[in-house]
Amino acid sequence: MYKSFIIIFLLHIFGGFFLQSNRISKLKREKFVYLLQHVGMYTLIFIAFSPILLGLTILQGLEYSLINGVLHLGVDYFTGKLKVKLINGNEVKYNLIVVMDYTIHLVILAITFIWLYPHAINAVTFFDK
Repeated sequence: MYKSFIIIFLLHIFGGFFLQSNRISKLKREKFVYLLQHVGMYTLIFIAFSPILLGLTILQGLEYSLINGVLHLGVDYFTGKLKVKLINGNEVKYNLIVVMDYTIHLVILAITFIWLYPHAINAVTFFDK
C-alpha cells in the first residue's frame, strides 16, 4: 500500500521540482502563462508514468493526471499569490507557505488516488514484474 504513495510522492517531486527551472519557479507567481507551463510539465509526467508505476490503465492515468493537474493549478495559483505578498516580508511565513503548498499537493494526490482507484493501491506495477 505504501509503495503507491511513495511513487506518487516521487512523481510529485520530479514533476514539481526537478523539471521546474528557477526562472519558471519565480515567473509562475507573476504571469499565468508560466504557471500553465509548470502545470503542463507536471501533468505530463503524471500522464506518462502513472499507468506504468501505479498500476492504472492508460485512461485511468490520464484521468488521475488531468484532475490533479487542474487541482495543482488552483493550489499553485493561490499559494503563489500568498508568496508574492510575503517575498519582501517575513521569511518564516514565506517558508510556511511553501510547506503548506507541498503538503496540500501531496494530500490531494493521495486522496484522489484512494477515492478514484482504491483497487489500485495494491496493484501490480512495473516494479513487481
